[in-house]
Amino acid sequence: MNQKIQYTSLLVLIALIVGGFTNTSAQSYADAVEKFNDAQELLRANDLAGAKNVFQEAISISRTVGSEADELRARAERQIPNIQFTIARGYFSNRNFERAITEFEQALEYAEQYNETQIINNVRRALPVAYLQWGNQEFRNNNNDKAEELYRRAIELNANYARAYYQLGLIERRRGNTEQALELYDQAILIARNLGDTEVENLAETAARDFLTFLGATATENGRYRQAIEYLERSLEYDMQFADTFYRLAEAQNNLALWDEAVRSAEQALRFERGGQVARAKIHFELGIAHMNRGQEARACESFRNASFGAFRAAAEHHIEHELNCR
Repeated sequence: MNQKIQYTSLLVLIALIVGGFTNTSAQSYADAVEKFNDAQELLRANDLAGAKNVFQEAISISRTVGSEADELRARAERQIPNIQFTIARGYFSNRNFERAITEFEQALEYAEQYNETQIINNVRRALPVAYLQWGNQEFRNNNNDKAEELYRRAIELNANYARAYYQLGLIERRRGNTEQALELYDQAILIARNLGDTEVENLAETAARDFLTFLGATATENGRYRQAIEYLERSLEYDMQFADTFYRLAEAQNNLALWDEAVRSAEQALRFERGGQVARAKIHFELGIAHMNRGQEARACESFRNASFGAFRAAAEHHIEHELNCR
């Protein structure tokens, strides 16, 4: 009796094994085609994750079938990196940059596995941008350390990423690190100029100019006039046509009794100022101070009259009425 049970069990085991082989061999070329078509339908329905999974099933069946299904397998393999890249781009468009990076990296793996050169190139261009945009989010939220980490990762992937250097400069300015900020702006300018990226070149030059002009104005307000002039003259290296820098120079030079230099700076400020009478009043006021101390009363009177607008009106009129013989 026991011998009969053992014999029956053996027959069942053989049947299961044979059945397994039968099921495997039943995965025919037609099955691969059916899976491929199912995946195409999911793709048309914009079910990207579902389509990717079913294409992978089609690939698996095609490999089981053998050489007969090689062309179908190749067609399915070409779909995988493209779908994965589209998935990643969707997360990027929705500003979920952290997830987008993960999906782009998966797309790169698929593209390298299936030798899809175009997707490889697309991902390598997209990844630094994703890191930069994620860094910008962190920067806007005042997470400077995280933003710096992400910008530097972007530069690791693209050493000539001028905008990432520019953003790092903004972080160092926010931290109050003057020389580090300027060094990074200079790197951004050089790279952008070499690449013909005038947008980033102008952004970095303007940022450096404004930072140095701000430092010069702050130094003047604190009575550090020679340091102010150093900052402002450095600012002119980035922009020789910025009225506010010349105005601030005239202000600092007047405070050091450098009357001739103040006149030249104020005249340059007037040359480049595009605003109206109120915007120009402060420049005319500094010009008036310089002319008055040079003993050129007629010119001083003219300058103070032109300064008699807005916040400078009272001070200008005081000089006209009480310190000069203006007619």
